[in-house]
Amino acid sequence: MVVKNTETSYGVVAKVFHWGMFLILFGLVVVGLYMSDLPADTPEQMGYKFGLYDQHKSFGILILGLVVFRLVWRMINPVPKMPDTMSRLEGLSAHAMHMLLYVIMLAQPLFGWLMSSFGGYPVKFFGIGLPALAGKDKAMGDFFHEAHEITALLLIVAFAVHVGAALFHHFVRKDDVMTRMSPHSKKLD
Repeated sequence: MVVKNTETSYGVVAKVFHWGMFLILFGLVVVGLYMSDLPADTPEQMGYKFGLYDQHKSFGILILGLVVFRLVWRMINPVPKMPDTMSRLEGLSAHAMHMLLYVIMLAQPLFGWLMSSFGGYPVKFFGIGLPALAGKDKAMGDFFHEAHEITALLLIVAFAVHVGAALFHHFVRKDDVMTRMSPHSKKLD
C-alpha cells in the first residue's frame, strides 16, 4: 500500500482523507436535515435535539480541521496526472470542481460556527469549548443560518456532479479516474 500519491494513483493518505471526509460530510448533511425539524417542546426533546446539534458542531469543526490538513497534503503531495484521453476542458472542469468542493468544505463549517456565534450559542469540539467568532447579532445569525443551508445544498449538488463524473469515466470512458481513488485499488506504479 503506497502512502503518497503516484503519477497514476492516489496514496493511502489521500484516500483516507477522501473517503473519511465523505462519510463524515454525508452524516453531517443527513443529521443536519433531520435535527432541524425536531420538536423541542419537552426537556427530553430539547436534550435530544441539542445533543444532536452539539455532535453536529463537533463533527463540523473536525471537517474544518481535516480540510486544512487535506489541502496541506495536496500541496506537498501533487495529485496524479489526468488520463491522456481527457481534453483540456475536461481537466479544467475537474480541477474547478475539486476547488469548489474545497471552498464549500471550508465555508460550510465556518458558516455554521458564525451562525452559532451570532446566535449566541456555544460551539464545542467534543466537549471542549471554542471561542465565539463574533458577538450576538440576530440579523447576522439569520444571514449565516441561510448561508449554512445554501452551502449544504451546494455541497449536495457538487457531490452529485462529482460522483456522476466518476461514474461516467468508469462506465462510459472506461478509464482509471474512479479506480485510482478507490479504497480497493490494486494499481501500483
